Amino acid sequence: MQRKSKNRMVLAAMLAAIGLAGCAAPYNNGYNTGYNAPPPPPAGNGGYTTQAPAGSVYYGRVESIEPITSTQNSSGLLGTVIGGAAGGLLGHQVGGGRGQTAATIGGAVVGAVAGNQIEKRAGSNTQTAYRVNVRLDDGRVATVTQSNLGNLQVGMRARVANDMAVPY
Repeated sequence: MQRKSKNRMVLAAMLAAIGLAGCAAPYNNGYNTGYNAPPPPPAGNGGYTTQAPAGSVYYGRVESIEPITSTQNSSGLLGTVIGGAAGGLLGHQVGGGRGQTAATIGGAVVGAVAGNQIEKRAGSNTQTAYRVNVRLDDGRVATVTQSNLGNLQVGMRARVANDMAVPY
């Protein structure tokens, strides 16, 4: 009889941890959803290039470089599950009877919340990309977004190919 009670308590603790995991923030796949870039102007209005044919190479001068920072946060799901299980096991060690049951459930809930928060704080990752505007020799502007600038600077001659601007 005692064994069935313990199994039920462990099951209840696991269900509580899984239930709390459903409250975790959704994974945002690394893209900064809070940043809304303005749409490019239509062709013929400002001379912006929209998309170059594959294999095209253009030359011009760098007009501006704008850093774009995005933050990728962890969902906290793994921390919730591990924290809930650990809290349930620790809570199960306290007391006996109904007190032990309450301690197991309470430990699972507190552990799940703590594990979720710990993983979220430790799991954020900031990445920087650069939006480079190059005034092409024919007067149009090519805009590319790239993760590495190398030694590219405003005012330098650049070659634009394969969605990358490099010094020329």
